[in-house]
Amino acid sequence: MNNRLSILQLERASRVSDEPSLVGYCGLYCGACAIYQQTIKKRGKQLLEVLSAYQFREIAKEAKEWDPKLGHYPQFEEVLQSLMKMFGECPGCLAGGGPPVCAIRDCCKESGFSTCAECNKMPCDKLEPQIQGYTGHVDMLRRIREIGTDKWAEEMKRKVKEGFSYIEVMAKSKHM
Repeated sequence: MNNRLSILQLERASRVSDEPSLVGYCGLYCGACAIYQQTIKKRGKQLLEVLSAYQFREIAKEAKEWDPKLGHYPQFEEVLQSLMKMFGECPGCLAGGGPPVCAIRDCCKESGFSTCAECNKMPCDKLEPQIQGYTGHVDMLRRIREIGTDKWAEEMKRKVKEGFSYIEVMAKSKHM
């Protein structure tokens, strides 16, 4: 980028809210993340409620004669509970959520960037795992660069209200 202040730099300088942004350092909008949305927690709870209503724990004890794997049903419940706890709630990247070790977060903090969109080396190899998981990642960062983080966050907020979630996009790309 050149020496004039970019839209992104002006936004950062003028931001007065103490509320952390839902735009992570990598540029993903946390509000569209299945973990932020508590999808695993909610769907895990629903699954356990259905299985409990049908007393599947008792059924599994008898059904293990037909399928020995069902003898591990109690461990399945424990693993599901652990997943619900581990991936049940996330406040967003800038509020302390996200992966505990993140090369992108470290790089942005060291460089003084709020997102990778501010970096003229973007895309770089640090983004590769995100690009592999979400093919629209680089286009998303270019959009942030074009209109600014705040306007992009508003766009994403609207998309999320309309039902958008990264999990659906990521699941579809894995089946292609």
